[in-house]
Amino acid sequence: MQLLTEQTITIARSVEAAYQYATNLERFSEWFPGVLSIESVNALEHAQRGKEYLETVVVPLRGKRKIKISVKDAQSNKMFVTEGEFPPLMPRMEILFKATGADSCSITWRMFSRSKSFLFKATLLHLFKSIMHKRAAIGLKQLQQKLEVSVR
Repeated sequence: MQLLTEQTITIARSVEAAYQYATNLERFSEWFPGVLSIESVNALEHAQRGKEYLETVVVPLRGKRKIKISVKDAQSNKMFVTEGEFPPLMPRMEILFKATGADSCSITWRMFSRSKSFLFKATLLHLFKSIMHKRAAIGLKQLQQKLEVSVR
């Protein structure tokens, strides 16, 4: 796997509140740029292994695309991992949660490419790194604003 970006932010909300909000991917478009919408495909609970979503994203030079997203791993208030079926990128998102106090936590957001294509790595990987780095910086700030302002 190739790391595209990794960013960390501290949020003035409990780790439980942050985990509950961020792992409900039906809310992902509320805070992550480039995601137009995301909807559940199956009836499993959010943050449960096997939960599936259909995500509509904006892809540079290609417009809107739908991507099937599956939860691959989740540990309550600690980790959330998804993988998307989107060749050639083949994304893997990891969100790590760590309590830093009773009402604060840090969130580390990482995006990887699972692509094994040499052609992809030689031509488009750098572009995706740049795009995801910018989106992650904006997304984490927006997540912080959503969580610190909300009374959920």
